[in-house]
Amino acid sequence: MEDLIVPVGIPVVIAVCTAVLLCVLSMVWLTFFGKTHYQAPERYTLDQPWDHAPILFSSTDVPNMALPAHAEASDTEGGAAHGKW
Repeated sequence: MEDLIVPVGIPVVIAVCTAVLLCVLSMVWLTFFGKTHYQAPERYTLDQPWDHAPILFSSTDVPNMALPAHAEASDTEGGAAHGKW
């Protein structure tokens, strides 16, 4: 078994070093010559009207967890956001 360390280890080291080098070269290539396939978002300032719908995150659909005796079920459930948009 010890006779296989060098014949198996050297090709593995060469393959790993080649893969790392190819990854680094591909990242450098994409950094300088790559094209983005998405449109960059426009910068929003407060003087522009906001025309997007509000996004509200709530965790009301979270099932109750096993709680200690002194806690209540409402301690782990989120509420809804209220207010005028």
